[in-house]
Amino acid sequence: MTDRPVSIVSGAASGIGRHMAQALHRAGHRLVLVDIDEAGLERTAALGGFERDSAVWQRPLDVRDAAGWQETADGTVQRFGHVDYLFNIAGYLRPGNVHEMSPEAFALHLDVNAKGVMFATRAVTPLMIARGSGHVLNVASIAGLSHVPGLSAYCASKHAVRGFSLAIAHELRPHGVHVTVLCPDAVETPMLTLQEAYPEAAMTFGAGRGLTLAEVESAVFRAMRDRPLELVLEVPGSGRALGAKLSNLFPSLTTMFASRIIRKGKAVQRERRRET
Repeated sequence: MTDRPVSIVSGAASGIGRHMAQALHRAGHRLVLVDIDEAGLERTAALGGFERDSAVWQRPLDVRDAAGWQETADGTVQRFGHVDYLFNIAGYLRPGNVHEMSPEAFALHLDVNAKGVMFATRAVTPLMIARGSGHVLNVASIAGLSHVPGLSAYCASKHAVRGFSLAIAHELRPHGVHVTVLCPDAVETPMLTLQEAYPEAAMTFGAGRGLTLAEVESAVFRAMRDRPLELVLEVPGSGRALGAKLSNLFPSLTTMFASRIIRKGKAVQRERRRET
């Protein structure tokens, strides 16, 4: 039993984090689950059937708390001896145009999405370096490859996650530690549902649907096996990954195609609201 992998998962109270916590538990991992939402962590454990499993440590944590991350890393070693995987999944998104957003909204995007990843990585990777092995998987976004009008603060934070991940991958590889940055398209989670009511977020819905959690799970396990530097996930057949990469290389392409994508996205938003 002691050779079971040890994984730390942030954002484990809902969405991708909750799904991956349950999937990793089924795969035999010992888990450290962190989230600011303590009740949500308890629901994750109850839904996964592991609320009384001694191989699962649920720890309420605001990912913006650097000292809290250090305590989490130290506590993981005390309980389980080491860390094999760090999954930085916790995220924040609130659509809005730049001239209408508050300073607090900008700070939340950068503090949760970017600094939370940095603080976690800083706390955990020394443990991996000491063992000469480990894998950090950071969830950025397809919005970290391109630029999405109406989600400027989110884009900025996810570009930061991607840039940080690619840089530290080269720093950590000589120590036996791998880094993968995952860049998924929109995923069917509460974060996507929230965006239905925001016209500014219309481009999010340009693919017609979001990725399923099962599709994300499959990609994450593939990344754990193959350890790629970057993995971009698109809705099958949508061409969104290629579009994001091209718009990153040629930013003016967004100007050319944005209005068409936004019209389609608004139609999808209306249909989704009718269904609910």
